[in-house]
Amino acid sequence: MLDAQVFRRAAEGTDEADVGRVLDLYAGTGALGIEALSRGAEHCDFVESDRRAREAIVENLRRAALSQRGTIHPARVDTALSTLPGAYDLILADPPYADSNVSTLVTNLGNSGIIHPRTLVVIEHLRSVDLPARSGQLHLLRSRYHGTTAITLYASGARDDGEPPDRE
Repeated sequence: MLDAQVFRRAAEGTDEADVGRVLDLYAGTGALGIEALSRGAEHCDFVESDRRAREAIVENLRRAALSQRGTIHPARVDTALSTLPGAYDLILADPPYADSNVSTLVTNLGNSGIIHPRTLVVIEHLRSVDLPARSGQLHLLRSRYHGTTAITLYASGARDDGEPPDRE
């Protein structure tokens, strides 16, 4: 699972002040979204299909005094992507390691309406899983490896030379 230290390293180079809306997919206990809220994000939508995990998110938001800045969506990720309103500045995804559809997730995200020109996507996955270099509006920025785990960053848009957009 992405922990706070890995999250900080993965998101290095982003301006925390620019993060308004966050989406935490496969939210589990909500740790990633709560970390983003504690670092100044305005609002986080948590997508989690498991009832017990959603209860943990509610409790963790309450303990962190962030309940008013989080919304929990009791849905599967593939369903939520087609129903969430608006676009996100930061999308965090920590799917179960047994989930072999991480490439499909990237494809669905890249072709969804929740991406805007400066969206950053952070996905944790098995190192052995190959993800596409481009998908719809998303392009691969970089991957970092920690043993059998990979943290892959995607950004939306691209400059004319094919390079990632500047993150000022």
